[in-house]
Amino acid sequence: MGDDAPKGGDRRDFLGTSIAGTATALGVMSAYPVVRFLTPRDEASERIANAGEAEKFFPGTAKTVLLGDRPVLVIRLDDGTFRAFSAVCTHLQCVVAYSTQNKQIECPCHRGVYSLEGQNIAGPPPRPLDAFVVHVLNGIVTITEA
Repeated sequence: MGDDAPKGGDRRDFLGTSIAGTATALGVMSAYPVVRFLTPRDEASERIANAGEAEKFFPGTAKTVLLGDRPVLVIRLDDGTFRAFSAVCTHLQCVVAYSTQNKQIECPCHRGVYSLEGQNIAGPPPRPLDAFVVHVLNGIVTITEA
């Protein structure tokens, strides 16, 4: 036979390299979540969120800010005080919003309703919203975990 005939060793080498490459890729993909979980995060930056200047935060309004990777609903009540709650509905994790018309927190997905104390008062939510601590220091509104 001539040099044009396929060699069994070349196919085996290619197959072995392909299997080894695939196994390596799967190993890296499997290890990444474990390494990410075990690596400490910079929690100082995740424990405080800046909601803006208090004077620009009008009574009866709300805004959503991120505390780490968690959306937080910050509400300035008509009396000027602030409240902050997780902006994630306890039913199916939809993002809730403040209704200025109804003066309550509402979930648009399944019509869940929360009071301005974060208590579930109507619809399917099984428990209240998680509350956060609001600080106003030097005119800046900040949110921290309770």
